[in-house]
Amino acid sequence: MTRKIMRRKTHFISVRELKSLRLFSVIMLLLCMFYHVAAKTSNSNTLIVQDEVQETVTGTVTDKSGTPLPGASVVVKGTTTGTETDFDGNYSIEVPSDATLVFSYLGFTTVEEPVNGTSSVDVSLEESASQLEQVVVIGYGNQKKGAVTGAVSSISSEEVTALPAPSFTEAMQGRMPGVQVTNNGAPGTDPIVRIRGIGSVSFPADPLYVVDGYPAGSLKDFDNNDIASISVLKDASAAAIYGSRAANGVVLITTKKGSYTEKPDVELRSYAGFSRVTKRLNLLNREQYMQYGKMLLGNAGAPFPSRWDNMDKPIYQGAGQTYAQTDTDYQDALFRDGFTTNHYLGLRGGGEKSRFFSSFGYFKQEGSIIGTGYKRYNVRINSDHDIYDRVHIGQTLTVSTGNRRNEAVSGGRSLIQHTIRGVPYIPIYDPTVNGGYRAPDAADATDPDNPVRAALMDRNTDRNVRIFGTASIGVDITDDLKYKFIAGVDWSYNRNSIILPIYFDGFRGREKKEVTDTRDTSTGTYFSNQLSYKRSFGDHNVDVIAIAERQDNKYSSLSGSGRLDNNKLDILTGATDPILNSSKGANTIYSYASRLNYDFDGRYLFSASIRRDGSSRFAGGKKWQSFPGISAGWNIAEESFMANSGISELKLRGSWGKVGFEGIGDYESQAGIQKNTTALFGDEVFQGAYFDKLANGELEWEVTTMVNAGVDIGLFNNRMQFSAEWYNRKTDNLILAVPLPSSAGYAGSTLANIGGMKNWGLEFQGTYYSNYDNEFKWDVSANLSLYRNNIVSMATETSTLFAGQNSDTGGFDITRTSVGDPIQQFYGWQVEGIFRSQAQIDDYNSRNPNTPYQENAAPGDLIFKDNNDDGTITPEDRAIIGNFIPDFTYGINFNADYKNFFFNMFWNGVQGNDVYNAAKVYREGGLRLFNADVAVLDAWTLQNTDTNIPRMINADPNGNTRTSDRFIEDGSYLRLQTVKIGYRIPEEWLSRNGNRFISGLEFYLSGSNLLTITDYSGYDPEIGSRNSNLLTQGIDYGQYPRPSTFLIGLNAKF
Repeated sequence: MTRKIMRRKTHFISVRELKSLRLFSVIMLLLCMFYHVAAKTSNSNTLIVQDEVQETVTGTVTDKSGTPLPGASVVVKGTTTGTETDFDGNYSIEVPSDATLVFSYLGFTTVEEPVNGTSSVDVSLEESASQLEQVVVIGYGNQKKGAVTGAVSSISSEEVTALPAPSFTEAMQGRMPGVQVTNNGAPGTDPIVRIRGIGSVSFPADPLYVVDGYPAGSLKDFDNNDIASISVLKDASAAAIYGSRAANGVVLITTKKGSYTEKPDVELRSYAGFSRVTKRLNLLNREQYMQYGKMLLGNAGAPFPSRWDNMDKPIYQGAGQTYAQTDTDYQDALFRDGFTTNHYLGLRGGGEKSRFFSSFGYFKQEGSIIGTGYKRYNVRINSDHDIYDRVHIGQTLTVSTGNRRNEAVSGGRSLIQHTIRGVPYIPIYDPTVNGGYRAPDAADATDPDNPVRAALMDRNTDRNVRIFGTASIGVDITDDLKYKFIAGVDWSYNRNSIILPIYFDGFRGREKKEVTDTRDTSTGTYFSNQLSYKRSFGDHNVDVIAIAERQDNKYSSLSGSGRLDNNKLDILTGATDPILNSSKGANTIYSYASRLNYDFDGRYLFSASIRRDGSSRFAGGKKWQSFPGISAGWNIAEESFMANSGISELKLRGSWGKVGFEGIGDYESQAGIQKNTTALFGDEVFQGAYFDKLANGELEWEVTTMVNAGVDIGLFNNRMQFSAEWYNRKTDNLILAVPLPSSAGYAGSTLANIGGMKNWGLEFQGTYYSNYDNEFKWDVSANLSLYRNNIVSMATETSTLFAGQNSDTGGFDITRTSVGDPIQQFYGWQVEGIFRSQAQIDDYNSRNPNTPYQENAAPGDLIFKDNNDDGTITPEDRAIIGNFIPDFTYGINFNADYKNFFFNMFWNGVQGNDVYNAAKVYREGGLRLFNADVAVLDAWTLQNTDTNIPRMINADPNGNTRTSDRFIEDGSYLRLQTVKIGYRIPEEWLSRNGNRFISGLEFYLSGSNLLTITDYSGYDPEIGSRNSNLLTQGIDYGQYPRPSTFLIGLNAKF
């Protein structure tokens, strides 16, 4: 057993810096006091207004058809006093008799109505495509969409829940330009999210997720139904306010809050259905398998399996079925119709002083592969309270628990690999052996594992509990100057259990049960002080915020493993060969930030921000970094010369900024010590320790500089909208592993800032809204994105990074990353054809008198291209053979409403990307005797020379399975992501017979992943990466296929 000890300093922030933090807090407090006193002494008019007689005004807010609008905003103009309508569209508010009420609702025109001493004001709002007044959530605040100068995309809660999915990131796929989401079909797993390309080579390029102001990690524990809005900050000017963690973009999630309703509103969302893998690979049956085996082994002069002489024997003792009568379909045995269900209950209410929102959620998904699944429970409580007129407190809290059974991995291979390889005349079950499962044995001359046994018998489960919450207090020092303090905690516990029981399948097995138990605990805390000032001076509008905050993260892990003599117990007590490992770590970030937003008359827009972060992960002198951002915009449509032009929106905007990346390990800048090692001195063995990692005190942040330019256009009162963006993103100080020479006295490598990378791209989005006055209402939106990537620099001009090597796929690397090329290009040999005769081989061999062109080549083998013209095929002849980065991605969304019917259809697509189909090596490679694709029956023979499939020969002496463009396929696809059709029960039907219990009810049918148009031959062209390795994206090793899902659901309001 070895233990790694890391040296680290207890304090990373200097005394001077700590004093600066205290001074900043004192200044903020003094400012609060100053403005509070100034408000009392100089704003006497405000005091007079507060003494005015208040009147209670009630009313109803509806659309043009008379349908109530729940949650509409009702605010006294020029103040922060306001309320919201209840589910019936009713409101009640106390206002001065000469007040003016402002009514607004998302997607509708804003209306102002004077009270004029009346006690009732009813308002009918008109639907409008204009989104200029829409409020968009940005970092540490919000802003009207018309005033936004950065690259910000947003989607509403309705769009999030339109696709019933366990993760909100799945709902983001294809809906926002510049945001690329790659899903995994396995239940409970996080999709890969990339915003505007790839930000790092050595570390995960996930965006920063911020939930209710708290920078969080994985969000698969959250319930989609709790989300009120999602905003994505894509450029550096918008994201610079988050500084060191914003290089890969920022996703802001706001959860639902309470409402101003005397009677609580209840919402029920429920659906159920099933998921199914609809595509099947065309694998060999028993008869075809034996035909293929005779060809494969016969070409190598190898003996046939002895089983083939005894096919009439029973498959096991006492069985009434012979091998010759058995034709196992492992795909049918492995895949199933997985049941999926979700139930959600939300409760919202409150009054003038307190508001609350609470919910309970339950989600269960059976995997489409047997033995996999995911189950989750969620509870949420959010509340806001007005303690005094100028003091507000609030909190958010969610508690979740999850249970995920992962895909079993046998021998380092996925279940899909074993399914492809499965021998069709071998049965799945054998009641005569320990465990009850059967697999090939020595008589079959092959050894794939039984995927059904591995899926059902071997267990790999994760059980987790997470508590995530924030508490805040806000003080309105004046109407313009406000202070807010936020404290948060993110605690999680995860237990991973891997249990491998005793079994014997006739060939392989385990004599002892193997148990591994790992328990991880992490605790994060967050403290943020925010002082904001917002005021209008005539046509000048100013919004300023200053921030000081700290975030700490601590984690610990304890893992034990051992072997047991029976399958009855899963505990490690009494286990033999015990191994115990433990680790712990911590990191801290201190931050100061400030931002200014300014606009003149809504026409000329300006924003500037700066953040300074200090991280414990870097060495002294390199801990602190500043991240500035600046942007400007011109609302040309607001100019007088644009009046009556028919152009309702025309805005030009541009930005520049810097953001960082600090997501390295907590102690990467320090040396590592390996303990409990031995050394031989003379005849004696001594215990010792050694440095296994060299410290690098110069290691610093990866810094990304981004330039962005955009235009927003709206026509016909914004019924038609269009936006376009161009960006250039350059990352400097890329952190890469540097191999150490043996003369340094260290093994392995150390991290250093030795690289640079560039991404640039274009984004387009368009929307058209129909005439909302008709009974038939519809809208369509589309977006398209493209980006290009290039490695600008590495340690040297000839430095390269290789990845993807696997003995099952030919034993060579699959990707190469080098200067001047895009990241992780597919790299291998190029196929020129097939040798048709020995004379052709002799001609090629004559090109180099010293070395054969391809040693061991025979008629029927592949001809590889000699790229360096030296007359022989070597690794130096490899070239770039493909690129996983698509030419462009796109999405198309269509919504329609006719009376009480509603319909949604969403398509998303990827065009021009390559996939390295490593699973095709198993299916068509012919490296060893396993099952294969029926395509191998068309392999080259003397009688079948008109084919592009090489000869099948055991052991592959020519290396036909080596990495080559033979296995490169076009990964382009167009997917019907979602179809949803439903019916809303008319309100008059619900109110019959005096029913006021149910205020809204709708039913729907939904399907996802219903149709995929693609030329890719595997299960699914949507390929991620293996084991989170950034340099293996787009390689299909046999990943968990993404299923089609069919659901029926209802939504009800009470």
